[in-house]
Amino acid sequence: MRYMEKVFEEIEKRIKRLEAEIELAEQRLKLLEETGAVHKYKVWEKRKSYSEYYLIFIAIWMVTGLMLLFYIKSRYAQRVPISFTPYVLLTLVLVFFPLGYIVWKFMSKEEVESPVEYLNRRKKSARTVLNEFYLPLKEALEKRDEEKLRFLADDLLTNLSLAKAVKDVNEGDPKVMAYALYLYLNRDKDVKDEIEETVKLLRNKPLKALLTSLLEND
Repeated sequence: MRYMEKVFEEIEKRIKRLEAEIELAEQRLKLLEETGAVHKYKVWEKRKSYSEYYLIFIAIWMVTGLMLLFYIKSRYAQRVPISFTPYVLLTLVLVFFPLGYIVWKFMSKEEVESPVEYLNRRKKSARTVLNEFYLPLKEALEKRDEEKLRFLADDLLTNLSLAKAVKDVNEGDPKVMAYALYLYLNRDKDVKDEIEETVKLLRNKPLKALLTSLLEND
């Protein structure tokens, strides 16, 4: 299996890269924890979550105050020329502003990640790809376990968390990767054209090396 040496070499590179990314993320998170940045981000997120409630409270308070002024004028100061226009305009602004903010926040799909959230996401994704794909892939190829390879191909298509993690750490398109594994499992059939086309599409270097090895060994 000398033609597989390049495949295992690429797998080892990816494993080491992911291990390094996990370690780096953990070190940065530890540094943020030690400097108190994690606590500050948590406080900031909590404040942001309560901000819309503060705006609603202010709007309700202004409406209630305006209604109270109307009541006082109608009850005790009907002959006193008091202009309510400024109060009405201010109340409308303070009512529609929080409503507009809440609607915009609800419709907005883009959420800004804090550094802590970003590092945790990257660490989780790297660990998922490492433990659920590359380590099982290496073991399956070493043992020539085709059943396990088929399971990995199926998992890339059905396991949404794995597929998302694969994209998150830029390891390629999960669907194309799964197809590459299926082609490898059917290498004894007449699939040379499909292999050549898939090699062109593959961004995942270990699987690209795996299919290329079939073409070179043909």
